[in-house]
Formats: sequence, C-alpha cells, structure tokens
Amino acid sequence: MTRRRLVMAALLAFPALAVAHNPPSPAIREIVRLKGQRRADGAAPAGRMQLVALGSEHPFAASERDAYSLTAEDAAKPADRYTLQGPRLLLARFAAARPEQTIVILAEHRPGSADLFVLKLDLCPE
Repeated sequence: MTRRRLVMAALLAFPALAVAHNPPSPAIREIVRLKGQRRADGAAPAGRMQLVALGSEHPFAASERDAYSLTAEDAAKPADRYTLQGPRLLLARFAAARPEQTIVILAEHRPGSADLFVLKLDLCPE
C-alpha cells in the first residue's frame, strides 16, 4: 500500500482527526467607564489622564474609572493616555465640553491597545 493510500485510509477511519483543531480563543476585551471633567487649564487631581479626540489631546480628570472584563481574565491595568474612537458626533461633543461639565464615557477597550471605542457619552449638565 502506498503512503498516500495509508493516509487516506487513516482519515476515513478517524474522521475526527481530519477536522480536529483548537477552538479560537475569545477576544479579550473590557468595558471601561470614565467619569470626570475635561481640564482646559491642564490642572487635574490625582485621576489625571490624557484623552485624544479628533486629533487633539485633552487633559481629563477622572473622578471614577472602572473596567469590567468580558472574559475570565482580570481587567487590564488602566493607562494614562487613550485615543477615543467612535462616531464624530460623540467625539465632537467630548471636545466641546465645558470645564465645569461632568463627562461620563462608556467604551469598549481591548487590553494592550490605547484605543477606547466610545459606545455612550453623557454630559452633565447638558
């Protein structure tokens, strides 16, 4: 029996071997919630971070910063600089926020990335 026939016979006898593979690993991601104020003067308390929106950097004073992992992995260590991605309308609302307005951002984040994909943005007071 030739080698080719042996391989074909093995594949027919054990069909699971022909299709066996590791299942794809789930995408590691987390939901991030930031609450704070954009600081035009650059002064910010301990929760200071930089958020980039529409190509401009904005100092942001985060009074609350939460991350919720969507997998069994722990949430990643928060970074001090993120680039906001999402609909231009949401990003423009963020960039135009007044210093006294409280901003709440709900975004998706993939650990290891510096991007926050904005899902929801609220300004208080409107």
